[in-house]
Amino acid sequence: MDHVFAALSERLRGLFGGRRIVLAGGSRLSARVQELSSLEAERTLVISTDDHAPLHDPEVARWVTLGITGLVASEQSSLENALDSAEVRAVLEEFDPTGQALVIGSNYMGLPEVAGRPVLNHRRPEWIELENKTTIDQLWSELSVPHAPAHVVDVAEDALWRLWQVSELMDSGWGVVWSGDGPAINGGANFVRRVRTHAEARRVYRYLAPKCTNIRVMPFLEGIPVSVHGIVFPDGTAVLRPIEMVVPRRTESAKFLYAGCASYYDPPAAIRDEMRNLARRVGEQLRGTVGYRGTFTLDGVATADGFRPTEVNTRYGGAMTCFEDALPQLPLALLQVALVAGHEAGISSIEFEDLLVSAADTTRISAIGANVKAVRPESEVERPVVWTEWACRWAHEDEPAHGSLRLRPGPVGGRLELELYQEAVRPGRPAAPLVVSAFALADQDWGTGVGRLEPAIAMACEREVEAEVAFEAVTA
Repeated sequence: MDHVFAALSERLRGLFGGRRIVLAGGSRLSARVQELSSLEAERTLVISTDDHAPLHDPEVARWVTLGITGLVASEQSSLENALDSAEVRAVLEEFDPTGQALVIGSNYMGLPEVAGRPVLNHRRPEWIELENKTTIDQLWSELSVPHAPAHVVDVAEDALWRLWQVSELMDSGWGVVWSGDGPAINGGANFVRRVRTHAEARRVYRYLAPKCTNIRVMPFLEGIPVSVHGIVFPDGTAVLRPIEMVVPRRTESAKFLYAGCASYYDPPAAIRDEMRNLARRVGEQLRGTVGYRGTFTLDGVATADGFRPTEVNTRYGGAMTCFEDALPQLPLALLQVALVAGHEAGISSIEFEDLLVSAADTTRISAIGANVKAVRPESEVERPVVWTEWACRWAHEDEPAHGSLRLRPGPVGGRLELELYQEAVRPGRPAAPLVVSAFALADQDWGTGVGRLEPAIAMACEREVEAEVAFEAVTA
């Protein structure tokens, strides 16, 4: 393990050492500054979309806040516009008068340069296009991968009638899912809706039609939403362990709630192997067709019939935080930057895969939260919780807690977060049922207004396993 860290650090130090670095948006920026400092970067300029600058050493980093909030697509658009503004350009010239700084953009950054300075991790247009949910089924066909049937409908005057016709044909009893092509950045289930009735179809169409050119219809797949990350190296594709995407369904709406991710869930071994094998094939296909490098996500559903893929995201996915926290001494986000920029990593894809899969299987992580509009807290509040069966309640004084609920100021009102304690939650089970009951408690006592949710249903062949681990997990 030590030689892997040493080799990677040497290569990254060769890229960043002695250079001025600009962090243009993104998350976990304080951690990135610390990593760059340890790699002997000269100084870092942080351009943050939020309006909060943490305590920092001004000799190591300068912090500029933009006060930008909103959904991912609008936030990224505002960030890219701000980077071209006279105010930000003046800051850049003051920080880097010679124009030699390197820019690390957010995971969504498509700009190849900022004020003449190269963006190392910018996404090529042909990479971004692969995230289009209305065209990705072509990839499954090229790879001869079992996948759910899908039909794409052009949005036109009679599209609602045609969408409903297709939906009736594809509905296997659980409803259907409509996915719009939407903007170039389409994350967090923003343009994905579950349709079960004609009334829902009308409402969803009114929302999607002005924003989309095409809408994909596919059967609703019952099972656990899961994602597997692949990382395309020069010598091959490293494939990581599956991660549960915590996406409860809203019982009174066609919307889904994207609430983050967790690595506690273990799909059956056959599905794990199926997912990882497919991710390796996808990585090699991306390398061969569009010259892809770096991290991608392969998302889908673990169903009773096996893994069914639904989309590919050609970027450093949000669930990579589970791997960052499982092996914090490894600068994964900076490795992503180096790979996308075409640099050698100093380690092989197999070495990297073995190291990270082992760490993530051993150390389980959750990154769970949702923005809420019903409240606007002025300060942060946090309370420990326990689960009894599937119900969640506040922990009594001196009672061992299984997790904690946190409510803090957020970009659109408040930010509700759930932390699962590693020592209390046994690996194996999905996290979504715990999230549903915890968010219900927050609605009840904090007025967060998340609304009624229901978790994904585990596939039939794993219910025996789930019954064995479900409640022992939270009573440890």
